[in-house]
Amino acid sequence: MARGHLRVYLGSAPGAGKTYRMLDEGWRRRQRGTDVVIGFVETHGRAQTIAQIRDLEIVPRTSLDYRDTHFEEMDVPAVLARHPAVVLVDELAHSNAPGSPHAKRWQDVETLLDAGIDVITTLNIQHLESLNDVVEKITGIVQQETVPDIIVRQADQIELVDITPEALRRRMAHGNIYAADKIDVALSNYFREGNLTALRELALLWLADRVEISLQHYQSDHDIAATWETRERLIVGVTGSGADEVVVRRAARMASRTGGDLVAVFVHATDAPRVDAEHLAATRQLLDEVGGRLEEIVNDDVGAALVAFARAERATQVILGASRPRRGRRSTSGIVEHVLRDVRDLDVHVIATGATTPRAGRHSPRSPSLSWRRRAAAGIAAAILLPAITALMAAGRASISQSTIFLVYLIVVLVVAAEGGVVLGAVAAVAAAGLENFYFVAPLHTLEVARPDNVVALVGFLVFAAAASTLVTRLTRRSANAERARAEVAILSRAASDLAASHEDVQPLLDAIRAVFSFVGLALLTRHDDDWVAAVVSGESPVGVAGSSTLDLDDDFRLVLSEEPHDAGDRALIGAFATRLVHELRRRESRRDAEDLKELAVAYRRLATTMRLTNALLSRLTTRLRADASSHTSDVLVAALVQDLDDLLLLGRIASDLTESTPVPAALRDVLDTVLHDANLPDGPLAVDVPPSLPPVLVDRDLAARALGIIVRRALRCDTGSEPVLVRAGSTPTSVDVMIVDQGPRATPAQRDLFARGSLDTHSGECDLLPLELARYLLHDHQATVVLNDTPGHGVTVTVHFTRADG
Repeated sequence: MARGHLRVYLGSAPGAGKTYRMLDEGWRRRQRGTDVVIGFVETHGRAQTIAQIRDLEIVPRTSLDYRDTHFEEMDVPAVLARHPAVVLVDELAHSNAPGSPHAKRWQDVETLLDAGIDVITTLNIQHLESLNDVVEKITGIVQQETVPDIIVRQADQIELVDITPEALRRRMAHGNIYAADKIDVALSNYFREGNLTALRELALLWLADRVEISLQHYQSDHDIAATWETRERLIVGVTGSGADEVVVRRAARMASRTGGDLVAVFVHATDAPRVDAEHLAATRQLLDEVGGRLEEIVNDDVGAALVAFARAERATQVILGASRPRRGRRSTSGIVEHVLRDVRDLDVHVIATGATTPRAGRHSPRSPSLSWRRRAAAGIAAAILLPAITALMAAGRASISQSTIFLVYLIVVLVVAAEGGVVLGAVAAVAAAGLENFYFVAPLHTLEVARPDNVVALVGFLVFAAAASTLVTRLTRRSANAERARAEVAILSRAASDLAASHEDVQPLLDAIRAVFSFVGLALLTRHDDDWVAAVVSGESPVGVAGSSTLDLDDDFRLVLSEEPHDAGDRALIGAFATRLVHELRRRESRRDAEDLKELAVAYRRLATTMRLTNALLSRLTTRLRADASSHTSDVLVAALVQDLDDLLLLGRIASDLTESTPVPAALRDVLDTVLHDANLPDGPLAVDVPPSLPPVLVDRDLAARALGIIVRRALRCDTGSEPVLVRAGSTPTSVDVMIVDQGPRATPAQRDLFARGSLDTHSGECDLLPLELARYLLHDHQATVVLNDTPGHGVTVTVHFTRADG
């Protein structure tokens, strides 16, 4: 059965209109006679979205109960049994309730696609796995529900539902996204104009990359070798010398003007001097600073390697440096000429560096065979050396022994074989034997041999020279192979070291493997249930492509290569570094699990604190109600009862995640004004010492005001001195501090110890430390600390240290 097609409506934020567009597309197909059903749609109570459902058939949801909570999820078996042509599935990143066939909805979608059903779905850009950390930096929120990028990239169609931040905020303000009681909070937090602008840019850039990849696949499928300049991509040839800085900076300026990608390539030639590692590291660092990247490949034919790399990267411009050759070295002009000759459809920029040439690799393809230029040079050398040496030795024939003549000819043959290969060495050996016979073996100036021992000597020379040339050629090739292997291992080891040091992106190591071995593409597959899904792809995906090769790394990972490795050694080397990449992926998964466990432990401790505070407040409330039943109700007691009930309700909302705590820069003076003008404050004198201007602090205004109000109310209730309760504020280089000073009972050492350990003191009457513990709980997400000290003479001083927003 043919796999179904996937269409994704991608949005930058909630409320962009993805579900509306999905339903509209479903209705449009229904009008054309296509069998369309709704597998799952989440309307969020929006009238316009509900109306868009019209009379589309809805597959009933399945019901699940988990820990006394009722859930409704898409009924995948029912959709499979119904087997429509198209199913609409909202919210691709959704996590299914425990007990569902799959943990994630995108896995449900994969099942439907495998059954040959077309799926139309929706997704917000913040739910893409690769952008999770970027979104957290922008919004301050860690997205718990994510979708692997490869799932979305494999979609047949991705359509961006674009909307300007201004229009989306207006839609929010009109009540078309959230309920009225959540509009102000949303507009001042997640839906800030800056957030929406950044998320929109992320969506546009991600989709632009997807379009670029689709275009490359189209060109490959249709054998289009020409470069279509839809997006500037600059390839810079670097040499591993100080001159690279000039070329890279010039290329970076060109890329910044066009908004193009910048990729530098360094070619390791096995017969060239080793490059200075410090220069290459400096070039890599410079590229990181200007937003480019460095790729390293191994090839003796530097010009051909540059051209092949530029073709593979779909380059639009090639930038090379031209330098004055060092004495005894070749100029880079030959490489420049090679590139100019072979890339006539690209712009080639030659930058004068003014430096000497640090290296000049000789030409040789990836295989260890010798280039025609090298062979030609060796042939010309043989054609000159053999006659010249023959003439010199003939002039002194009388004083030169036959063994010396054999040795001189043998040296020439070995040199020719080392430079030109075994065939040219054999030809030189035959020529040397002929010259020796003609000029130095009697009878002279004829190819006849008078003595049998001279025949044996000539044949022996010919055999020995041919064998020696073969051996020298093999040693030369083995040396080249060893140097190539050293360079390949060095490149891959550096990529692996960078991976181990950063623990961030595994893509560079896969890119290095692809570049070193000149593959069109690589894909690292991971097992999901019974399916193999691409976890990391470099270049064009080779999955399902004819001629591709597969390396099984372990039970859960395999590497797919665009072609079979060159030999068993390459295959083993690729497998070793791919296994290193798998180990890093497993370590990342372990780190992620450890972070999840850490977050779970924090959440558990938070919940335990909530329960302790709730129980303590309930106990206090019960005590006050009993006191009320045994005496006449007073205004003070009623106010205390109301305050306790209000605190309990606030704790309930926080525990149920109905109250979000999002610290933002705010003026502390405004927060204190809210506290000091609260009509529910107990009666009592207050002295306020707050400067007119204080640095902004990171707080949630409502919760910060609530916490400070709780501390001030306690101080007013407990104060028994003649001096008023003092509220004082000041700033330090890192914090803004608020002190509330009363002259009531001092905290005992046992109370201070309980407060320091986070335990609750509920046995000291109205002046216990329970309000301070509640205030500290409310300020948990504010990077604020609550410190308890004794007031000189009598009473308690509570200091709250808020983090400065400008620090």
